[in-house]
Amino acid sequence: MITFGKPLVDAAEIENVQEVMESGIYVHGPKTREFEESFCQQFGYDHALSVANCTAGLHLAHHSLTKTIEPEVKKQHEVLCPAMTHVATAHAIELAGLKPVFIDCYAEDGNIDIEQMKAHVTDKTIGIAAMHFNGVPCDIKQIMALAVAHDLYVVEDCAISLGAKVDGQPVGTFGQAGAFSFHPVKQLTTGEGGMVVMNSQSLRDELALERAFGVDRNFNDRTIAGLYDVTMLGFNYRMAEMPAAMGVAQLKKFDQFHDQRKRNYATLHSNFERIDGLTVKGGEITDDRSYYCLIAKLDNFSVDDRNHLSNELKKAGVQTSIYYPHPLPRLKYYSERYGYDAGQYPNAVDFADHCIAFPVAPHLNETDMDTISSILKGLI
Repeated sequence: MITFGKPLVDAAEIENVQEVMESGIYVHGPKTREFEESFCQQFGYDHALSVANCTAGLHLAHHSLTKTIEPEVKKQHEVLCPAMTHVATAHAIELAGLKPVFIDCYAEDGNIDIEQMKAHVTDKTIGIAAMHFNGVPCDIKQIMALAVAHDLYVVEDCAISLGAKVDGQPVGTFGQAGAFSFHPVKQLTTGEGGMVVMNSQSLRDELALERAFGVDRNFNDRTIAGLYDVTMLGFNYRMAEMPAAMGVAQLKKFDQFHDQRKRNYATLHSNFERIDGLTVKGGEITDDRSYYCLIAKLDNFSVDDRNHLSNELKKAGVQTSIYYPHPLPRLKYYSERYGYDAGQYPNAVDFADHCIAFPVAPHLNETDMDTISSILKGLI
């Protein structure tokens, strides 16, 4: 089976985790700090804070940037949010007591439509959730210009875009904060986990407190372990030492992983150009993007046709996915909460209903890409 994703771990991760297990320090330890510092150094970030997962990081950012607003007032404020993204992007906004306002995407690459975004700015708008879709950076410079013009904060969802840049500047450094995911199928994995990056030391310090219940001092700074105070509302969003130990080892392999993903993507993209009825979304191959999967539209397929093809591919030994199965406002929770009009999100609907995501992960190689292409061509 050519699987969509597979964590690539070896003796390096095992040795790091074993070191943690033998140390007896499972939280608040040296591996977490090493992971954060190494992450900054490798990708060019000023500050980084490890968290339990990307959703936790996004929630922390939205919460911290709006926490001075009274809850009754806050729930009237809106955050512009892509309609085509993982539900975590919107959930983080809701969890912070704010209202997501969904914006359609571009047909070409799935990133948020800037003109549509501009049209939805009102006196209730307080922030923007800028998601970089499938490794292709969104037009973050225009988003930041809009944010400055209207005094909005920006949180970047970089969950599947680790390593991507805009004119040499890494994603996650444009807004007030950015968050990454280390789920098992992501560009690197800690089993489960995430990282929040920011340019501000004061924001980093604030998020660090909120990450651990709002306790006023780090465990390692206490003279007596159980002696502390709580100065603000906080959460239990810490990353443990064992996931961080995995992350330290994974960072050293990131360039190798990235290069193999890029080779796989280029091979599959070239093959798909020779298959009638397929349109690759966000297909440009550049040094400034990252490579998570390859998304292709089946030009003349219905939703049922697409789903049938996905099942047939699986039977033939190719595992695929859908990114994402619904525009967020079509999901039951959000449609019941805010209503849903498909006509407002035609491009997001097109992605959800007519596209398939194909694997390019580094456990695969160019021969696997040729196999995927051959099987797909035979089925359509």
